[in-house]
Amino acid sequence: MITVFGAGSIGCHVGGLLALSGQPVTLVGREALVTRLAAGYRVAHFDRVLRDVPPDTFRVVTSLADAPASRLVLVCVKSADTEMAAQVILRDAPDVQTVVSLQNGIENPAVLARQLGAARLVPGMVGYNVVEAPDGTFVQTTQGEIILGRVPTELTALGALSHDNMTGVQWSKLLMNLNNALNLLSGLPLKAQLEHRGWRRVLAAAVAEGIAVARAEGIVLARIGKVHPKVMPPLLRLPDWLFVRIANSMLAIAPSARSSMADDYDKGRAPEVDWLNGHIAARGQVLGLPTPVNARITAAVHQAFEDPKRGRIALHPEALVQDA
Repeated sequence: MITVFGAGSIGCHVGGLLALSGQPVTLVGREALVTRLAAGYRVAHFDRVLRDVPPDTFRVVTSLADAPASRLVLVCVKSADTEMAAQVILRDAPDVQTVVSLQNGIENPAVLARQLGAARLVPGMVGYNVVEAPDGTFVQTTQGEIILGRVPTELTALGALSHDNMTGVQWSKLLMNLNNALNLLSGLPLKAQLEHRGWRRVLAAAVAEGIAVARAEGIVLARIGKVHPKVMPPLLRLPDWLFVRIANSMLAIAPSARSSMADDYDKGRAPEVDWLNGHIAARGQVLGLPTPVNARITAAVHQAFEDPKRGRIALHPEALVQDA
């Protein structure tokens, strides 16, 4: 049995794929999720092929205490809830053998390991974006792969890869995720935002700050996907016509896709920016490294989320950086 704890977009997508492979899966999520998935649901790979996940291939509950005993738990909660997730697992599933973190940010595996023990903790990285379409389908909108510190047998159906430098993998994903906030602040679909040189220049500056922090931390960045993080800043600064030619794989994105932070904004949830751009800004301050772009992005996101009207956001990139 596999339990997906925190069945949001990523959790439902991954859980659905596992259920379709024949694995017994339980999704743990909000009450609304139980209602929405009562008759089954759909998932779609980046190939756009829709796959029905019949209701008899999975269970969905609102509490880990109500889930059947499981050998493996996939933690897919937001970063702010990681400490809580560890406590709930200790209380309601103390005998679980393997806990896999499929979360954004750097610190979540360490938070889980402190409470659950490093021996059963597997750090992981989901290298693609998933959104819930209006019809309830969980759609993979960008290319990418799942990378784990080690691949449990139950997860082989996902085509997950193993990597011996998961710290470098997670930092590389963090650098890519610095765009989550920019996509929200732009008010544009993800593909259109990345085709806009002004927004790419801001992202290039944010990534360059992140690379400097990673270097100061002694992190060896890992290549994930087709582009190594160290070449991202000069690549992102290219003129539009050249960027489109060279980085066509980066633009292999569903036209309507938005970042998970934009989705959180629309649904009234708290942002993860403090674990993404905010993490770079905070570590830069500790290390004595300038990280003004990530600090401005973090502040702009908090300002947007604290606005009681939660209206449409459409910042100009120059509001975040002058010399990117």
